[in-house]
Amino acid sequence: MGALTFYPLQAMLKNVSTVAFGFLFPLAFVLVFGFVGGAGSGLRIGVPNEATRGPLYSALAENGQLILTTGERADLERKLTLGKIEALVDVTSTGLEVVLNSANPDGRLAQLWVEDAVGKLNLAATGLPPRYEMRVSEVAGRRNRYIDFALPGQIGMALISTAVFGTVFGLIYLKKSLVLKRLFALPVRGMTILIGQGIARLVMAIIQAIVILGIGVFGFGFQLANGWVTFVAMLGLCGLGLLVFLGFGLFIAGLTANENAAGPIANLVTLPQFLLSGVFFPTDVFPAWLRAIADSLPLSHLNSAMRQVTAEGAGFNDVLPALLALVVWGAVAYVGAARTFRWV
Repeated sequence: MGALTFYPLQAMLKNVSTVAFGFLFPLAFVLVFGFVGGAGSGLRIGVPNEATRGPLYSALAENGQLILTTGERADLERKLTLGKIEALVDVTSTGLEVVLNSANPDGRLAQLWVEDAVGKLNLAATGLPPRYEMRVSEVAGRRNRYIDFALPGQIGMALISTAVFGTVFGLIYLKKSLVLKRLFALPVRGMTILIGQGIARLVMAIIQAIVILGIGVFGFGFQLANGWVTFVAMLGLCGLGLLVFLGFGLFIAGLTANENAAGPIANLVTLPQFLLSGVFFPTDVFPAWLRAIADSLPLSHLNSAMRQVTAEGAGFNDVLPALLALVVWGAVAYVGAARTFRWV
């Protein structure tokens, strides 16, 4: 088993595509996001559902610098303490309430934009008492920077690249060179050969995760909610994600006989997930119909679980729905792979 694992791992490290998609591209994006952060993105303000019917909400919505998030107040308060929004704005019976996260300096800028909207509404009511009186308070929380969002997505991107592209092109090469056929003729079970291939990619995935997390934590202050416990949990999620995506790689490798045919199919599987699964930006920027599709993709479930673990300190029980969805996707992929895979 050692040789069946070591030589595939060695081959992957020598493969330019595997190194590029599995290491260089994700690391390049982490460096970019770490240095420039979320420059150019809007300020996120939470507004409870009950406060979305008045003129203040309309005034805030007209401001292109603001991204409004609606929902139940308790949920918005939780997002505020986690740094997922810069401010919470609510219209109460006694006036306007603005709640800021004391750890997030961007909240003060959001407050200025809210004050601007309030001033315009009060000015429009000339001759009348001020329509809105604003009260500002703060809650303890954490600051959630763009790197805290982007880094888990880059790990997910590295995992699916290694599992799909590395498996597809690696197995096709072994088939064309008849190496796989010779291995199958050895006095070992065919499943043992595939397990060796899988372990090699699992080792690669763990190395990728450690390198990307290490650069994020030590280079840019990426936050692991519970320290080493979160780090170990992340490695566990990476292992599960790799095993799921490996099924897609085996399925595509069984469908195609050469690299020219495999490339477009592999891109068809991975590219939509790179764009829609929250690798570079949140899925809540999409229209409702597209978000429903995006949130159902396997990489979306993995990214969501990793972000809950790193940002909120969630345990596996807390992300169980996402894990179960990943397992279902994996089962579908492996059933397809079992029907298509050939040794020659």
